[in-house]
Amino acid sequence: MKTKAIILSTLLAMSATSMAQGGFQDGNKTPEAPKGKPEMRKHFQPGGFYDESKVVRTAQDALNAADDTPVLIEGHITKQVDKNDFIFKDANGTEIQIEVNRKAWKGQTITPNDKIEIRGEVDKDWGKTEIEVKQITKK
Repeated sequence: MKTKAIILSTLLAMSATSMAQGGFQDGNKTPEAPKGKPEMRKHFQPGGFYDESKVVRTAQDALNAADDTPVLIEGHITKQVDKNDFIFKDANGTEIQIEVNRKAWKGQTITPNDKIEIRGEVDKDWGKTEIEVKQITKK
């Protein structure tokens, strides 16, 4: 009987400490999307501070920018490289590879003749620089 009491009290103590975690949210971390029902997750959009003066506005500047630098550039998609990767040419004629998130299209059909605005961030990985596109707007 004593063994059962010890096991039960240990389990209760462990469950109480695990339940106490989770109330604090570090202000330096991006919040995670809620787990559970898909209808809850699809409406989650983490917010944050957006400094317009730090935004890169040309493909050349994006090629030279640090990882995760915000990007807002106008131009054209000239060709498709693979399923999600494309070549984008800005107004200055500089080309850069872009990776387009499926949701960024928002149902639009874009052709090489369409002038678009891409919004996203610089992605530097293994000596390769591209733009991770979060939103495309037809101009």
